Amino acid sequence: MTTGRTISTTTRPDDRGSDRVRLRAATLPPSAATLPPSVTARLPDGLSVTAVRLATVARVEMRLTMPLTPGHAGSRSVGTVTGPVLSARAAVLAACVLRGTTGADGTRVETALGRIGGDVVPLVGAGCLALRGGVLADGLDELLRTLADALSRAERPDHEVAAARTVLRGQTAVARARPALAAHALLCRHAPRWAGDPHQPPAPDQIAAVTPGQVRELHARVLVPARARLVLVGDLDPDEAVDAVREAFAGWSSDAARALVRDPDLVQDPDLVRDPDLVRDPGEGLPHTPTEDTPAGTVGLHPAVREGTAQVRLCAARCDEPLTPALRLASLVFSGHPASRLVARLRRRHGYTYAVRCRPESLPGDGTGTGAGGPPPPPPGHRLFIEADTAPSKAHALLEALGDEMARMASDPPSPAEVAQAAAHFTGASLTTWATQAGLADALAHHPGALSPADPAQLWDLVENLRRTPPDAVAAAGRAFFPGRFTGVVIGAEGPPPGPSRHWTLGGPSGADG
Repeated sequence: MTTGRTISTTTRPDDRGSDRVRLRAATLPPSAATLPPSVTARLPDGLSVTAVRLATVARVEMRLTMPLTPGHAGSRSVGTVTGPVLSARAAVLAACVLRGTTGADGTRVETALGRIGGDVVPLVGAGCLALRGGVLADGLDELLRTLADALSRAERPDHEVAAARTVLRGQTAVARARPALAAHALLCRHAPRWAGDPHQPPAPDQIAAVTPGQVRELHARVLVPARARLVLVGDLDPDEAVDAVREAFAGWSSDAARALVRDPDLVQDPDLVRDPDLVRDPGEGLPHTPTEDTPAGTVGLHPAVREGTAQVRLCAARCDEPLTPALRLASLVFSGHPASRLVARLRRRHGYTYAVRCRPESLPGDGTGTGAGGPPPPPPGHRLFIEADTAPSKAHALLEALGDEMARMASDPPSPAEVAQAAAHFTGASLTTWATQAGLADALAHHPGALSPADPAQLWDLVENLRRTPPDAVAAAGRAFFPGRFTGVVIGAEGPPPGPSRHWTLGGPSGADG
């Protein structure tokens, strides 16, 4: 695959310790003539399919994604299951979706996949359930039939769910002991408006509380073609691949699943025998909705999750401000490449941390699936995460340095040179990733607009939009990083803070946990 001109940069510190970057060549996205051949289609039952020919090796990468909730927040008013309860049910469903048998001979799914050189891993995160894997090119048809068989079996026997739940409960207990995940869980507790974050795994007791009936209901409501996007990238003919998908998934029916969820003999849970969009657990919190007032600019101090390490986690959310190209570029200038502001100060100049990350994310709110007569969809929004790990003795200094750099994004906005460097880095890194089958498949599967067909041209449009964003728009977007817009936690700092903070209101764990 041709990926346009290459990028080459050199970075060297000057006498004052700042970074001077010289761009040797401007990176441009490839023209439409150089894009890999692709076909996008929406099948009669609603399944969105993207097939791309990228024959670097004799393999096909597969990504099948299905959102766990509607694409807008309007359904909250009618009580959709959300937060940790939904995450727990989705995790159990993902653990058992490939269990059981497939085909007339009753071959287990794992055996069927191994026979054709395939692998599929179910994942839950970022608000969706995904099947991620691939297969040798000549086994694509068998892979598709195997997946279709597994997805169309929504009965999920009790013993199958119980076995998956037992294994998952132990795995979850181990995962939640990891410092990074534990720190993120504390951030969700300290800032309740982000409770139910899809990146936070459910607790073991929440896993144990999931019933087979709830798993069957979720399967029937979520794992339907009308809500699914399938991406195939690899050594394939795009038209033939779409035809193979149409044939293999012909028996996967949204109508059959909707009828299944209303069958009281199968669901075995009287509270679930009703419209699945009206299901909610009493008293359960709604996503991105505060259950208590935590003022922005507040940072909670917590004990160490693991001795010898400290974590800083900060988050800001704006439900009425979309994630624009200018804001993406501002986050890259702030902390998105080796010469970004945070990396230059926190790692190279002061040695506070080896890695600091700034991650922008879109919040639901595009109105996808809004029903007639329902509440209007909210405007799209975004949130920004800032994460850094350090030594306990440096945690307070790192937090103050973070605040200094966040405030400087407004007082000393990104320069045209910084914006050009960030855009060049993003372009070069993206084109390098998209030149691989797995990288291109991941990018297409997670492209914004969960139910609309995606193709490589849309990815290149994203690069073009960033490249054409004027520096003054990026400078304005940099004000989103002002410390007063963020809430966060510091875990494992050594001793109390040395004095009043210049940017934050610091509180103990009792006030943070509420």
